[in-house]
This record gives sequence, C-alpha cells and structure tokens, in this order.
Amino acid sequence: MKLPIYLGLISLLLIGCSSNQNTHKYYKFSDQNLQVSATQKIAGHLYLEDVSIIGVSNQQAFVQYTKPNTVNIARFHFWAEHPENMLTQLTQSYFHTLGLTVVPRALAGDVEKPLFSLKLVLNEFAGHYNKGALLSGNWYLYKQEQGELKLIQTQRFSLNSQLNKDGFEALVSAHQENWIKLLDTVHQEALSTHLK
Repeated sequence: MKLPIYLGLISLLLIGCSSNQNTHKYYKFSDQNLQVSATQKIAGHLYLEDVSIIGVSNQQAFVQYTKPNTVNIARFHFWAEHPENMLTQLTQSYFHTLGLTVVPRALAGDVEKPLFSLKLVLNEFAGHYNKGALLSGNWYLYKQEQGELKLIQTQRFSLNSQLNKDGFEALVSAHQENWIKLLDTVHQEALSTHLK
C-alpha cells in the first residue's frame, strides 16, 4: 500500500519540476569591452539627458515584430533593468572612454561656461523576424549658453543588425552592436566637431 503512495508523490514531484522549465531570463548590455584608440579621444564636458524610448518598446520585456503590424511581447525574456536606464548607462561609459566628462542632465547645476547637451530619443528598439535588431529615432545636440539651450545639430537614424545565430542572446548582441554604431556616429558627426 505504501509503494503506490510513494510512487504517486514522486510522480507529483517530477511533474512539478518539469513544468518549471519556462523560467524568466534577464539580459543586460556589457560595457567591459568598450575601447577607443588614442586618436579618437576628445576632451570636454557633456551633459547627457536620459535616453527616451517612445512607444511599445518602452518596457522591460523584449519586443519583437513578428509580421507586419504585429508585435510580440516576450513572456520570459526581459532586460535586467528598464532599457532607458541601461542605454543611458552604456552611453555614459562610452563617452567616458572617449575622455569626456559626462554629467547626467538631471544632476547638472548652473555653470558659467558653454556646455553641450545630448538627447537620444528612440521610437524603435525591437527585434524583427527578418531584419534582426532594429534601432531608430533621433538624436539632438544642444549648446547651453547663458542658461539657455540652443539646438545646434540633430539627426534621424535607423539601424538594423542581423543576428549571428538564433536566440535572445544573439538579439542582445545585435542590439548592443546597433547602440555602439549609433554612439560612434554621434561622436564622429557631432561631438568631435563641436568639442575641441
């Protein structure tokens, strides 16, 4: 009589363990491999606005476009923190590696000398079934003079990177590749010109 009870308990335990296969996974960009050559370095101060994400990608769950006009929100795959915070942190690390003193705009006080302020606004930060990782939006470079911000340069961007293999880890790598490409563009087309 005890044998059927023990077998029943073992069966329930195995069923409980096997149903827990859909565990949540969390991902984050790494800034440990950010390197720039000495010729790319620039000096100066830069105010950095927090990155803004507009639309469906403004959430911690991964977003994928599966078909035209269809969005899939991942149930088990998440950014380890809100993507706006993660992207802001990687941007700070990137520009710091270039030699800039980066000050979060929210923490900036009044200063006498002119400073530049960068704002990055995203309207796409998602995976795509065919195009890989998608990143699009606008960046804005302002100059602060006498307490006022003046827009001096803006640019629309649209990037996509194919995944090197299937899976969410490959999607994360492709997203980070897009972000670094964007920061390289901002550096080469705006900051290296204005911050001398």
